[in-house]
Amino acid sequence: MKRFLYKLYILLVTPIFVVVTVLCAVTAAGACFLGAERFGSLYPGMIWSRISLLLLLCPVKVSGKNNIKPGQHYVVTPNHTSALDIFLIYGYFGQPFKWVMKGSLRNIPVVGWACEKCGFIFVDLTSTKGAMDVVYATENAIQKGYSVIMFPEGSRTTDGSMKRLKRGAFRVAIDTKTAVLPAVIEGGYEALSRYAIWPTPYPLSLTFCPEVDIEPYPKTAEGINELCSDVEQILRTQLEH
Repeated sequence: MKRFLYKLYILLVTPIFVVVTVLCAVTAAGACFLGAERFGSLYPGMIWSRISLLLLLCPVKVSGKNNIKPGQHYVVTPNHTSALDIFLIYGYFGQPFKWVMKGSLRNIPVVGWACEKCGFIFVDLTSTKGAMDVVYATENAIQKGYSVIMFPEGSRTTDGSMKRLKRGAFRVAIDTKTAVLPAVIEGGYEALSRYAIWPTPYPLSLTFCPEVDIEPYPKTAEGINELCSDVEQILRTQLEH
C-alpha cells in the first residue's frame, strides 16, 4: 500500500518537477548568455537539485564540507550509484564547476540546451579526437578557475558495487596540477537503480573526502595509474566504513 501511495504521489508531483526544471534551465542559460556564467552554471542548478530531492522525499546527509576550501578548484571524482548522483553533487558541492557528462544528455529537451549554454562538457568517445577534445575542454575550464566533476567509473553501477576507475579524470588532475576531491555517494542505488522505473524514498548520503594533492605523482602514465589507484582505495574505504 505504501508503495502504491508513493507512486501516486510521484505522478502528482511530476508536473511540479517539470516546471521547476524548465524555470531553472532557462534561468541558467539566460544568466550565462548575459555574462553571469559563474552564477548561471551553479545556483539555478543547485536550487533545481535540492527541490528535486525534496519532491522525491529522499532525505540528504552531507559530510566533509570542511574539506572543500573556499576559492580552490578541484577535479571532483564521485562514485556513480544512480541518476540521483547529479542532484546530490549539483545541490551540495557549492562551488562553481563544469560537469563532464555523457554526450547523449545533450538531447534532453531544455536541460541539454541549458547545459550547453552553461559550458558543461559533453563526452564524445567515438573517436580519438573526441576524447582529446574532452581533455582540452576540462583543462580550459580549470584554467578559468572552475572545478570539474567527472564520474571516474564512466557509468552508473548496475549492481550497487563500485566499478574500477578509469584514468581520464586523473590525467586531467596531473596535467593541470589540480587537487583531486574524492566524493562518496551512498543510497543512490537503493533510491533509483540503473534499470528502475520508479524511485524509492531512501536516505542519501554525500561525503566529501580530504583532497588528494597531486604533487607527489609524476606526470607519467605510472603517475596517473598510481593516483587513480589511490583515489579508488579512498572511495572503497569510505564505502566500507
